[in-house]
Amino acid sequence: MTEQEQVVDDLSKPGVLAGITWAATSAYADTMRIYDPRKGHKPGTIGYVAHGLICDRMDRVFSCGDYLLPEGMPASAGMEAVREGLDPEDADAMPQLPPDLVSYAPLNTSPGWLFGTRRWLLQSFEFGKVRKIPWARKSETKRRVASYPDPDPPEDLFSAGVLVMDGYLDMPAVIDPEGDDGIDTFVLAHSIHEELRTRELFFGRPNLVRRKSWHWRHDLIANPPRLGGGMPIGHDPQPYTPNPNEVVSDAPLRLRKTPKERHSNETSG
Repeated sequence: MTEQEQVVDDLSKPGVLAGITWAATSAYADTMRIYDPRKGHKPGTIGYVAHGLICDRMDRVFSCGDYLLPEGMPASAGMEAVREGLDPEDADAMPQLPPDLVSYAPLNTSPGWLFGTRRWLLQSFEFGKVRKIPWARKSETKRRVASYPDPDPPEDLFSAGVLVMDGYLDMPAVIDPEGDDGIDTFVLAHSIHEELRTRELFFGRPNLVRRKSWHWRHDLIANPPRLGGGMPIGHDPQPYTPNPNEVVSDAPLRLRKTPKERHSNETSG
């Protein structure tokens, strides 16, 4: 089994890829609802807004950051706060996952999330050019992640030297680009065509010294993840409905911070 097959399988079964896909889908849907060139918005606005919203949606679906739950609490607790501000369709499509499934794990200043020993960072790219992402021109953190050697090298590719990409020499791959014991870091690459409203979303291992930019990548749009029951993401057979009679003992009434509460804390500080 190749690394791609193993990683995709390991992240599919518990619903991690379903959560990731929902986060990106919801973030871009929200971004395109407000994007309007007539108001002076530029294409760059999409990437900036979507990046922040993907981080927010990732925290929501995985109960991280401001949506972190006390230990032992079910994912259903405090769902009013998680759903606040979401479009109703996005909220209903959000998969309900165990709150301890994924943790927030940034790498230097790059937002990241961790499942087991596998972490992913975010990277936007120009639509249609996923094979030409210039990792050597990205941040030091992304360069280090992309410098990880091929996990499944062909038997005839052990020649020495460095490879040329885009007209200049790239740094040779290093054995331990992250310095994190036992943690593998991957990249979630996202993009959209603002006129066609068509998205691209890939999860994979970047490659610093190859023209194709990836050792491998998995297309989450062409291969939408399915939840444990076999339902495709976005078709939750049991959408959330508030239960006014539900009582949670030994826990604060507000288990998660709402956007209003977070904004109030930030401005008062």
